[in-house]
Amino acid sequence: MSHSASPLLQKERTDIIDILRGFALLGVLIANLEGFITFALPDAQVALMTNTTADKIIGNFLLLFIDNKFITIFSLLFGYGFGVVIERVAAKGIDVNSFFIRRMLWLLLIGLIHMGIWWGEILNVYASSGLLLLLFRKTSKKNLLIWGAFFLFIATPLVQALKICLLPANPPELDRMLNTYVENTRKGNIVEIAKSNYHAVWLIFFERWSQFRDMFEVLGKFLFGYYVLRTGYLENLAANIALVKKVWKASFFFAMIYVAWEAAVNIFEVKVESKEGKVIEFLLTRGGILSLSLFYCSSIMVIYNRYKKAKLFSAFRQVGMMSLTNYLIQTMFYAFFFYGFGFGMMGKVHLQYVIPIGLSFYVLQIFFSRYWMKHYLYGPAEWVWRQLTYKKRLPLKKPKNQFS
Repeated sequence: MSHSASPLLQKERTDIIDILRGFALLGVLIANLEGFITFALPDAQVALMTNTTADKIIGNFLLLFIDNKFITIFSLLFGYGFGVVIERVAAKGIDVNSFFIRRMLWLLLIGLIHMGIWWGEILNVYASSGLLLLLFRKTSKKNLLIWGAFFLFIATPLVQALKICLLPANPPELDRMLNTYVENTRKGNIVEIAKSNYHAVWLIFFERWSQFRDMFEVLGKFLFGYYVLRTGYLENLAANIALVKKVWKASFFFAMIYVAWEAAVNIFEVKVESKEGKVIEFLLTRGGILSLSLFYCSSIMVIYNRYKKAKLFSAFRQVGMMSLTNYLIQTMFYAFFFYGFGFGMMGKVHLQYVIPIGLSFYVLQIFFSRYWMKHYLYGPAEWVWRQLTYKKRLPLKKPKNQFS
């Protein structure tokens, strides 16, 4: 197996996928910055960080156009990428199950380590849902869509409904955990912060079932991404641009309905009181988030099809080619910026500064990615993950005649 299996070379990659990955990472960076500003802090302190007119405007913008949209794009693309691995390995006559299980278990380990730094990390969910993706590798394209819709629009809301109906909304243990988390992140060492993060994940995601809800949701998005791979549409974007434009128009229509609804509930305070109403709202929100995410993706595709040589697309592509590395680097940035062992900015940053801070750090990631991909074949995290997966040493540095 080690002689026949090999990772994708740069020239074999689909450019638009890497561009979309890089674009998604910008939104993920901004959304997670918002999470660090508001998570676990006492309500009175969150109010202080969000009380100016600028804070409220940015907060509403993030709610409507950023939150959950870019991680959805990231999930769709991971499903596409996992599908590429599965199809490529199967075409070589390699045992797909053992190969892909090993790949997901190493990703799970990376995610569990990463969790000690950032409670909101997503890699452990991707690894768990990726293992389930193996069950669908022989499923037809049509059934991939059906199963994707089932997990996203039936299984996920069902778990959410059980959460709402069976679990208390705010148990005392949750408040104690949040208080301890804030104290440790401000004054604790790395070990104490890691313990707080693991405790937060256990209490919020496992004991309160969010982990299983998120696994179903991510699996649904993976299946949609796998479906797109099977169609082959993105391998020849120019030939399929008419279809992309149809998706663009349809997703825009549904996305605007979603934005109007979210604005009514969260800005103009239209109340949804009943448990049944909250489940329906959750279901409609999942569809709206997917619609807006597809609108963003199709917009990028349409613009890219016309302006392929734009420097912005080159920047997105280079960031996206090492998306795992850049995702982990973003966490390092959050940790040193917010935690007490770094700059200690937890509870000191107003929401209005999220976008300029995020954009500034993303620009640094562009320059880093440009340099790295000029001299190396893979991002450092991708290189380590590939070697663990393929069980052999892979070259990292480009031959001198391949520098570009």
